Amino acid sequence: MDAIKQILIDEIATLNREERRDNLPRFSLSFLKNHPGLWAVMYLCYGLCVALIFTTEMLGWPAFWFATVFVLVMSLLMLLDINPKYRFEDIDALDLRVCYNGEWYYVQPVREQAISRILSLPETPERVKSGIQRLLTQKGEVDFYDVYYLTWGHQEAARV
Repeated sequence: MDAIKQILIDEIATLNREERRDNLPRFSLSFLKNHPGLWAVMYLCYGLCVALIFTTEMLGWPAFWFATVFVLVMSLLMLLDINPKYRFEDIDALDLRVCYNGEWYYVQPVREQAISRILSLPETPERVKSGIQRLLTQKGEVDFYDVYYLTWGHQEAARV
């Protein structure tokens, strides 16, 4: 089982390296290109807010500067793109990390080389091998969660 875990960890490291997943923020115009309507609505609301600020006696320049700084900071934050790292520990973890990473392990297929390595290991249980073969014939690929569940999922179910 440790050999299978190491193969999955190596695969995840390769994916992280190939997709430049390093948790670092990068400047990107992709959000602006994909959601131009959100930007337009944000600045429309900013204009309405400024109009409200200067037509109300209780508000004034401090509220204007606060709203301006807020809109500029939000614009800057929307131009940052972060590629989160995949981690073996996140597979089947239902916590706050799912909000950040998504459930990548359900949709990310394991490459054929890694599947071949898992199937060729002498210590791989027969139920894992047959499960992988069945999944390959049924859906044509095996994702990280499939391997995780076939290898360790039965142990988790037995403990509950």
